[in-house]
Amino acid sequence: MSDQLPVVLTSKDFALLEAISQGHGEPFAGATEIIRRKLGAATLVFPNDVPANVVTLNSRVRFRAGDAQPEERTLIGEPSEEDHGLTLSLGSPRGLALIGAAVGQAIEVQRKDGSTEQLHIEAVTFQPAQHRFKPALKIVSSQQMEPPATPASHTSARPFQRGFDDDPGPSAA
Repeated sequence: MSDQLPVVLTSKDFALLEAISQGHGEPFAGATEIIRRKLGAATLVFPNDVPANVVTLNSRVRFRAGDAQPEERTLIGEPSEEDHGLTLSLGSPRGLALIGAAVGQAIEVQRKDGSTEQLHIEAVTFQPAQHRFKPALKIVSSQQMEPPATPASHTSARPFQRGFDDDPGPSAA
């Protein structure tokens, strides 16, 4: 995996990678070193600020390995969520290579047999951060603003008086 490619991680993805690197054993040989390099090179962003073309956890990404046909997978964190042919675990060499990478990047990935392959990221077809509810902001100038509403008048006949206690006490319960 190249150290010169930009890596953009959400705070959640960063924390997950950190937990994997400090967990019980490596998901595959060399994973801890790859994670350390990735974390060291990462630009950290809030989930709402991640660019739409960056692969994050639970993103659906289309990539191609070498000259093979493109594959489309959802990047998942837990192997228990895995659905063969539809998902890609973050604990796999490909999953670890893809997280934080952007469309257009080519990433070198070491296979389990020791050989390497190039993954070319073609598209991020779904990214959870881009589908969160974001309230639309409306710019209002001072000329367009309505005057503040007048507070409702107090209907009590007695104005507030210091020392007046209107609490009926426990007998009212």
